[in-house]
Amino acid sequence: MSGTVELDAFRKFFLDDIEKAYPEIERTDILPEELHRRAAEVGCYRLTMPVEYGGYGMGIMDYLPYLEAAAEGPGIGRMLVHLTNGTWQPLQMFGNEVQRAVIPKIATGEAIVAFCLTEKTGGTGRDLKSRAIRDGDTWRISGEKHLITFGDRATHFILVAASDTKGAKDSLTAFLVKRDIPGFEIDASQHTMGMHGTGHAFLRYENMEVSDEYRLGEVGQGLEVALSFLDFSRVSLSICMVGLAQRALDEAVAFARNRVTFGRPISTRQAIQGHIANMHSEIEAGRHLVEHAARICEDSGDYTAAAANAKLFCLNMVGRVTDLSLRVHGGFGYTKQAAIERIYRDARGFWFEEGTAEIQELVVARHVLAEN
Repeated sequence: MSGTVELDAFRKFFLDDIEKAYPEIERTDILPEELHRRAAEVGCYRLTMPVEYGGYGMGIMDYLPYLEAAAEGPGIGRMLVHLTNGTWQPLQMFGNEVQRAVIPKIATGEAIVAFCLTEKTGGTGRDLKSRAIRDGDTWRISGEKHLITFGDRATHFILVAASDTKGAKDSLTAFLVKRDIPGFEIDASQHTMGMHGTGHAFLRYENMEVSDEYRLGEVGQGLEVALSFLDFSRVSLSICMVGLAQRALDEAVAFARNRVTFGRPISTRQAIQGHIANMHSEIEAGRHLVEHAARICEDSGDYTAAAANAKLFCLNMVGRVTDLSLRVHGGFGYTKQAAIERIYRDARGFWFEEGTAEIQELVVARHVLAEN
C-alpha cells in the first residue's frame, strides 16, 4: 500500500460530518457540494486507485476496513466510496488514452463516473433493450437506463448496450459517454426509500450519436466490461452490509444498556441478550465470507462464486440484524429520532444493487454443480 489515510479519521468523516448533515440531505435528496469536496479531501475517491493516477494503491484487503467504516454512517457515504473506487477499473482495463485520462479526475472529485447497466424493461444482462448501431466511425444509441446512482451529478457514464444488429443477445458493447452529449436526457426523479442524496436517475437517449473513440473495449466486449466492475463491486457491497449491520448492533447495545424497565437495563434480560448474540454471530460470519472472497481476488484467482456467496449471505444477514436491532429498540426504533430507523431503510437497498439474491443464488448454484 503506497498511500494511506488514518482509519479513525476516515470513519469520523462519515459518523460526524455526513451524519450531522444527513437530515438536510434526506429532506432535499441532494448531496451538498461541500460534502463532495470534503470527501475528496479525506481521500474517499482514491483508496484503491493506482499510485500513477494519484491514488493510494490499496489492495482489496487493505481497502475493506475503510469501506466497512464508511458503511457505518448514512448510505450516501458508503456509496461515494464504493462507486468511485470501482468505476476507475474498467477505464484502466479497457479504456484508451483519452478514457484513462479521466481516472485522476475521479481521485480529486472533478469527475464522477456512473455505471449504467440496469434497465426498467430489459434487465441487466443479455436482454438489454438499449441498442447501439454502428454507422462508420459513429454509433447511434437508443434506449433507457434506470436507477443509475449519481446520475444527477455524474460527469461521465459507462453505458452498456446491445450492438449486434442481427439481434443476437450475446453481443454487448460499452461506451464512455460524457454528460453533455446531445440527445442524452438525465431525469433525476427517482427518489428511494433510503440512501438519500445518491441521485438515482432515469437516462433516456434516442439516436444519440457517439464517436467510436468513446467505445470502451472491443465491440461485443460489453459484458466483460460490466463484469470487471460487478465482481469487485459485489465484494465491496458485502463489506458495506457488514459495516451497516455492525452499526445496527452498536445502536442496539447502546440502547439496551440505557433503557431501563422494572428497575433494570434491558441488556440484563435473556431475550435481549439472545438478540445481541445472534446479531454478533451473523456479522462475524459475514465478515469472514467477505474476507475469503477478497483474498481470492487479491491472489488473482477466479472469485466470481465467492463474491456471489458473500453477497448472498450478507444480504440475508443485514436484513436479519437490522430486524433484531429494531426489535431491541422497541417502539422508539420506529421513530425518526432513532438511528436504526434510517439504518433499517438503508439496509433494504442492498437487495437491488449489483444483482438480486436470486441472481446470486444462480451464480453459486452453477459453481456448486460444476464442481461436483
